[in-house]
Amino acid sequence: MCPGCNQLTPASSSQCIHCGLGSIEAVAAEYKAASERRFLQTLFTRANPFTMIFIGVNAGVFVLMCLAGGFAVTSPDSAVLIGFGAKQNSLIAGQHQYWRLVTAIFIHIGIIHLLLNNYALWIIGQEIERIYGSARFVVLYLITGLIGSIGSYAFNPQATSAGASGAIFGLFGALAAFAFRYRKEIPEFLSREIKRRVLPIIAINLVFGFSVRIVDNAAHLGGLLAGVILALAVPYKRPNERTTPLIWRSLQVICLAVILVSFVGAFRSYNGPPLKLSNLAKSSGSSVVSYFDNMKEANRAFVESGKAFSAILSSKKQSADITQSIEAVERGINAVNAVPRVDPESDQYRKRLLDLLTEQKNILDQYRQTTPKSFSALNSQQEALIERYNQFASDYGKWLPGFLKEHGYELGGSDR
Repeated sequence: MCPGCNQLTPASSSQCIHCGLGSIEAVAAEYKAASERRFLQTLFTRANPFTMIFIGVNAGVFVLMCLAGGFAVTSPDSAVLIGFGAKQNSLIAGQHQYWRLVTAIFIHIGIIHLLLNNYALWIIGQEIERIYGSARFVVLYLITGLIGSIGSYAFNPQATSAGASGAIFGLFGALAAFAFRYRKEIPEFLSREIKRRVLPIIAINLVFGFSVRIVDNAAHLGGLLAGVILALAVPYKRPNERTTPLIWRSLQVICLAVILVSFVGAFRSYNGPPLKLSNLAKSSGSSVVSYFDNMKEANRAFVESGKAFSAILSSKKQSADITQSIEAVERGINAVNAVPRVDPESDQYRKRLLDLLTEQKNILDQYRQTTPKSFSALNSQQEALIERYNQFASDYGKWLPGFLKEHGYELGGSDR
């Protein structure tokens, strides 16, 4: 509307077609700016309670882990991680502890991991929760985190993994997809600014993830892809949307219930160290003792499983019961997964033993599906595996005394 004569005139015209006033372009620009201000004011003055709640849950779980002796700068005791519900494939598949796919989202591997993830969640979480609203934010956070855990389960099966990184990558993916999907609806500068900030962050973190071996990039990629797909399907909460539709509030309640039930499952299955205030001052030597004890148990389990299976292969009975051998190797895998990370060299021995135990389990799985004609091939695999184990045992036996002595311990006669 022309401010001079109050007649309607085409917005594309630089002056009023009725009175010739030449300020129509300026009026249109001011109208657009006012509209953008209203959009931003409505969108970014919304509350974001669940971002802060999830940050608080992450911190609260870490405090409980510290009470179990799990405080560390980068790598806490694996027994604490597994006890609190980190993703561990053998426990998910073998003991049906599927709740680990959810609890792993709220567990962190050291104080640095916790601080970095909580800082990232504080930044991206607030923005996503204000754009999508609290109900849809909870759905996005849980589903992207869950898909991240499933990605880790499928493509990084041997890792004991945990952290909110999959969900955080999902939120970054959702924000990037939001800027693309609604680029004609939201203020142009907002879409451009989101792309400018988010895309380099995603790229840098993916490159870092592929470059650093300890990073669980399968979880990151799973969460990222899930966030992009969900953002293309889930509508954001527009500024004129006063009440959240029932479907999203219902899904929010379901997601919160899933999180609660998962933590109840972790609590009921907890078999980690007892929670005590004295554990806050736990010495580093306790990790060395735990390393030695769990490696010793894993070695014993491998030998027990190998002897039982070799006897079965020698008998050439296809119907022989291999339950004892399977139980032993699974006990060994659980023991080696509970080995704390003391230093890089000790962790290499842990990984070598885990590889041997995993191969032993694979051979046992093949035995269940094979025919009597294949016994000789399995026997050759088993003999080769035993040779590799003997080499490992020799290397480990030479290295172990120096490692223990470095940390103030010595092997006793009964420990050989």
